[in-house]
Amino acid sequence: MAGETPDTQQPRIIGRTLRLPSNQRQVFDQIFHSGGGYVLDFSDRTMSEWFEENFGINIFQERFQIEGSSKGKTLRGFVSVAEPRLVAQVLRALWAYRNTLDGYTDDDPKKETRLHDWLKQFTAELESSSTLRFDESFTDFSADTTLAKLRASIAADLIAEKPDVALDRVHTYCVKRFRHLLSRHGQSTDARTPLDALFGAYGRILRDSRDVSEFALPTLRMQHKLFDGLNQARNKRSLAHDNELLDLSEAQYVIECVVASLAFIERLEARRASEGGDRGIATQGSPV
Repeated sequence: MAGETPDTQQPRIIGRTLRLPSNQRQVFDQIFHSGGGYVLDFSDRTMSEWFEENFGINIFQERFQIEGSSKGKTLRGFVSVAEPRLVAQVLRALWAYRNTLDGYTDDDPKKETRLHDWLKQFTAELESSSTLRFDESFTDFSADTTLAKLRASIAADLIAEKPDVALDRVHTYCVKRFRHLLSRHGQSTDARTPLDALFGAYGRILRDSRDVSEFALPTLRMQHKLFDGLNQARNKRSLAHDNELLDLSEAQYVIECVVASLAFIERLEARRASEGGDRGIATQGSPV
């Protein structure tokens, strides 16, 4: 970017409390011609169609209209509240669309380059700011040929803010993960064993080997109910069967709890591996 030297770093674009602070909004509006309520050459109808066809997004939903209902205000609202990685994907696609239009690129090549550099930095900062720490929870834990596709599918749905669609595959991942963990700890599993029972067996291993302290153990016991809830949601409110999908906010809540639990388990396993932890077989008894 203009003015950058090897010994200096460009100031961040995203503000402390706002993704698009007022001193950066002017540049954003220059790129997408979104001042005055407009966005590029879109009408309300064509903008709605573009977002739906390219990303499956209802762009004019109320949560994006925090500034107002015009096209420009709706787009800036989307940038402000949607999943940051999704926003980055959309803005890159909008830039590509902009470049197919006559009269929307800058006549000055140097200014056009600066605008593009600004957008590249902004989208990179958006991706870095995402709280969706997917790789910390969903790991590439085996050579199972379906695992990579499963993880990619889950990631795509979570980035696209479709946790209700992701529920079934998150459940499948958890079943695979706990069966793999139990196998590593010397326990065989039955294909018919439900997810909550798989977690219960794994929890007993952690309890008996004392890998979880007395302070974390009560919370770990509660996770048995979490995985039972995921099991029920998968069977009755997911695409696993001909079901009505779980409410979006409830699906998001379930996914967030599962993601946090999986991340904790991965940290435990990493610690056990580094310390050469006990791989003993769990005793029978109540969950965890």
